Amino acid sequence: LPTRGVVSPRGPGAEDNVKNEMLNNRDLRPTPVSEKKMEMESQEPADLRGVTILSPREAEDLGPTEAEGSQRRRLLVPANGADPIDTLRLFFNYFPDIVPYESWNPLMRLMGLTDNDIHVARACASSPKDALYEMLVKWVSRMGREASVHTLLEALDAMGERCTKETIENHLVGSGKFIYLDDGAGSAVS
Repeated sequence: LPTRGVVSPRGPGAEDNVKNEMLNNRDLRPTPVSEKKMEMESQEPADLRGVTILSPREAEDLGPTEAEGSQRRRLLVPANGADPIDTLRLFFNYFPDIVPYESWNPLMRLMGLTDNDIHVARACASSPKDALYEMLVKWVSRMGREASVHTLLEALDAMGERCTKETIENHLVGSGKFIYLDDGAGSAVS
């Protein structure tokens, strides 16, 4: 090591870096977790013949496991056979209070609106709060019968707005305007 006051050819802080690394390495002691990891790494690998390894995407495509069965997506349908679009429209004024403002544009893009559609809807809105309402109206107009409460809920879920999705879902069911379709068996439950 160079003497005090002499700069190392590697730069002014090289001695400090070397000393810090030595101190850090000295302070590192094996923990039960790291010892277990080293033990596992030294073992021979298990026989994986006949085992199918799936990517996260492939596993997702297979659907929920038994433990996740209770979290399975249940379909919402309008109560009393009402028109799904008309029933959904009843809640357009509610959504701006629940969906975070900064999520409005990304949500509507996921639901199929273009940036131009979003801009026009915002320009037509009489107040900032009315912008999401106008975007939803534009979305229904553009998508027609393909617009559904499920498209909205799935887009929220895809954005990571799971709490918002659940709040809306609970409100729709709690209002009595939507009910759950019981596992596709044909009978609806509320």
